[in-house]
Amino acid sequence: MIRTLLDPTPYVGVYLLRGALAPDVLLQGALALDVRRRGSELVAAVPGVPEGYEIVFEPCDAPHGFRLRGGPLDGALVSFQLSAGRAGSLHGSGFELDRVGALPEDLPARLLAPEMTLDAAKRSAFSHLLEGILERRDGAQIDYRLPYPKHEFLRYAAAQDRLLFHGSNNPDIEVFRPVRTSAPLQDADERGNLQAVYTTHDGLWPMFFAVVDRARLEGSIRNGVMVFHGPNGEPLPVYNFSIDREQLAERPWRAGTLYLLPRDGFRRLEFGGGALSNEWASEVEVRPLARLALEPREFPFLDRIGGHLHSGTDSKTYSVRGSSPAAEG
Repeated sequence: MIRTLLDPTPYVGVYLLRGALAPDVLLQGALALDVRRRGSELVAAVPGVPEGYEIVFEPCDAPHGFRLRGGPLDGALVSFQLSAGRAGSLHGSGFELDRVGALPEDLPARLLAPEMTLDAAKRSAFSHLLEGILERRDGAQIDYRLPYPKHEFLRYAAAQDRLLFHGSNNPDIEVFRPVRTSAPLQDADERGNLQAVYTTHDGLWPMFFAVVDRARLEGSIRNGVMVFHGPNGEPLPVYNFSIDREQLAERPWRAGTLYLLPRDGFRRLEFGGGALSNEWASEVEVRPLARLALEPREFPFLDRIGGHLHSGTDSKTYSVRGSSPAAEG
């Protein structure tokens, strides 16, 4: 039973998820929630996310408890912890957000995918290419000759919910073998400690790992995708990408490969509390269906990769589980 929100005043404020409390690579850097009233509802706006894609708090039976609707923690059960009639933190299964006085200035930039028009000719071309990949399943290089950006094909393929994606500097992977990879220290539920092959259903996020020259990188990287939902349930992926600020001017990019993988044998990981991650894991070997060569200029966010200051805390955000060379066979 959904309960009525009586008085949202104790909950209104800014809450910050950061560092050791962040549950997943997708939330690297920081997640800030600006909890506010919207008519009779309690909602949270996320800086950098367009208006209309707020997270909705649905009241439930637990004291000061809510189920989140929309956003990266969609479906999670949370509760506010009150002291002297005022919320000081927001708790979920495996994560916690502290109330702060104001939004911090170092929040990562949130990036939206370029607009894409999918007309009949483009849809037909993408469908023909995808069906050929699914029919052959031979792991071969895709002979991409379409007059459309590769990232548009990857977005189309991802929307069909039939594939998973993995980006790498290595163009010659024939079999992905499960290994225990470098997981972020904030991964409190130890999903990153699985001996597994990691991947994602998002077509753009792993392009970052294909074109960032891992051999030249030092310090930490931050990256992720969060999916928000509009009033009619339409999804809006929001991305962030960042490397050590001192290396940003070096432009440590290189040619890479995006692998298209079958969904067989993979399971989607969870945050806890009912929310699903954007990462998937397979604990058995996986052969790619196909591979797509990428040049740095084909990554649509290349000129918007940010830079952050490296510190001991920043190193906790170093996680490339979905595309770590250590995970490749």
